[in-house]
Amino acid sequence: MKLVFVEAIGRKVSSVGFGCASLGSRIGVRKGLETLERAYAAGVTWYDVAPSYGDGVAESILGEFASRRRDSVCVCTKVGMRPPKTPTAMRVLKPLSRIAITAFPTLKQYASRVRPTPFKVPLSAELIRSSVEESLRRLRTDYVDVLALHRPTVEELVHQDIIRAVERVVQDGKVRAISVAGDIGAGMTALDESLPYRFVQIANTPLEPNLEKLKERAHSHRTFITHGTFSCLDQIIARINAQKEILVALDELGYRGSPTEIAAAFLADYAFATNSAGVTLISMFQKEHLDFNLLRLKSHPTPERLNSIVAALEVGATDRSTGEPPGILQREFPKR
Repeated sequence: MKLVFVEAIGRKVSSVGFGCASLGSRIGVRKGLETLERAYAAGVTWYDVAPSYGDGVAESILGEFASRRRDSVCVCTKVGMRPPKTPTAMRVLKPLSRIAITAFPTLKQYASRVRPTPFKVPLSAELIRSSVEESLRRLRTDYVDVLALHRPTVEELVHQDIIRAVERVVQDGKVRAISVAGDIGAGMTALDESLPYRFVQIANTPLEPNLEKLKERAHSHRTFITHGTFSCLDQIIARINAQKEILVALDELGYRGSPTEIAAAFLADYAFATNSAGVTLISMFQKEHLDFNLLRLKSHPTPERLNSIVAALEVGATDRSTGEPPGILQREFPKR
């Protein structure tokens, strides 16, 4: 496992982080604990969670795992999003739905449509204080390594009450460092050296190169946490299918397999290459997903090696013959 040094918390962590958004909802307790243990055995030490994840139970499951090895893992939780109010009937049927989806994977898209979604709540000093206390209880710890403001507005990030509140939880030893997990506007604001934010968590793909934009403005002492690695898999497959020269260029770089396998490998390489000094969050609840990502990490991709492909994909944003977006191929490689 590749390690990166994070100055804000004074230690090395795994460059691959475990995203826990599905822990407790799509993934049950037993399987969740098994996958957390498997990732840890493979060298993963960064675990990203939030009060809203897993229909509100992800922190408790992660806490059961992390409390047994607290000094050897880093935990990032968040504040600002609340879990949905799940109807009693849906809670009762959740284990049955997981079994059904395992037997019939095509049902997953329908389950996602009916599942209640988390919602944002306004940040306040009291919310930050109470949310941290509740998270510590669920996580079975007396501190978290990183607290992220979850989808904050720019106005919230610069509000003095918010700034004082996050500084206070750090001073009290309940949080080691503060992060911002949001959109590009929030990320840009978090780079202000006068503000207390030491991490920026942002979606980053070849079609949404947020990290590149942030790095143009970034100063020292910032660590970037990226996510959404495979969120544009369908679009990349479509562009490879529409422009054979992209497939040829990928082949010349050593990418082999079906368009789906090639696209997945390229997206993993892009994620690791562009955030080589930070942490890339990936959901790895399937063993093959963990193995795949660790294999791609060993390929040591560099941004320079991938630049020609990124440029070709930008050209392929629309079908050159029709001016319309290229069609979507049937997905062969499961999303992470």
